[in-house]
Amino acid sequence: MTLENYLAEAGALASLAGILAGFSLTAVVQFLTAGGNKGRLETAEIIIFSAASVMFLYSLIVAVLTFAAAAELNRIPIELENLNIVAFLILCAAIYVFLAGIGVAGWLRSKIAGALTTVFAIISMCMVSYALFAVLAVFG
Repeated sequence: MTLENYLAEAGALASLAGILAGFSLTAVVQFLTAGGNKGRLETAEIIIFSAASVMFLYSLIVAVLTFAAAAELNRIPIELENLNIVAFLILCAAIYVFLAGIGVAGWLRSKIAGALTTVFAIISMCMVSYALFAVLAVFG
């Protein structure tokens, strides 16, 4: 892999993590500031989206720091390879946690909305899993 490709990959992962962290934090703020009855389901949503945002932020920080290290060293820092792998796996897990939060969100409104959002979230998880396995199979 060339340095330019490495920097482009790190930049793309940082962008994805940053955008999804923002969405997760927005959901947390919405649930925290919403008036009314704070039930167990809302508490679960706050925990789910908080976990997703922390996971996305970790991946974002690692991507930015490794991007900066590669740019400063003018080479790919192979010493940080394990850190990058862990951050990528956490990013993948955060996507599933985020989708789970979306699936649970509909249950706050009604049983029909809950069932539909759960189905949509499961379909999205399957599509993400297929895409991840298809891309990873290219390298294996």
